[in-house]
Amino acid sequence: MNILEKMLEVETQARQIVEDAKNEANSIRKKGREDAKQLVTNGRKSIQEEVQQEILKIEQEAEERKIAIVDKMNAQLEKMEQKAGERIMYAVDHVLTTLLT
Repeated sequence: MNILEKMLEVETQARQIVEDAKNEANSIRKKGREDAKQLVTNGRKSIQEEVQQEILKIEQEAEERKIAIVDKMNAQLEKMEQKAGERIMYAVDHVLTTLLT
């Protein structure tokens, strides 16, 4: 094999190496984009799940607070009704006593 043939063979091999490197770089870029896209998708899903869990927690806390407030108000209303009943009975007794004496 003469020098010219050897140079052509080396040049062909070099071109093939460059082509293979380009293909590998493109493959790596494509895989990187796909991985990044998947990470973003997974991140969004994770954030959505966390937000949903936080919303459910807040709703549950709000429901518990509402129940506590309603219970407290019902207890106060019951006391007020009892006192009002006592005052009415006192007034009725007073009126009857006044009318009968």
